[in-house]
Amino acid sequence: MNFEAGIRFIVFLIIFGFTNYLMMLRRYENEIKKKKFLQKEKISRLYPKGTFIF
Repeated sequence: MNFEAGIRFIVFLIIFGFTNYLMMLRRYENEIKKKKFLQKEKISRLYPKGTFIF
């Protein structure tokens, strides 16, 4: 019985760790997108209206 409980606990830890990793990866990607957007906004304030930035 203890062996089975140990195996279940290890499987639980693996599943919990994998889901935590996916959530942190998604959060990291969203933060990178926000930083890029804010950087473009800050750069666009330096140039007059009507100019095109790549």
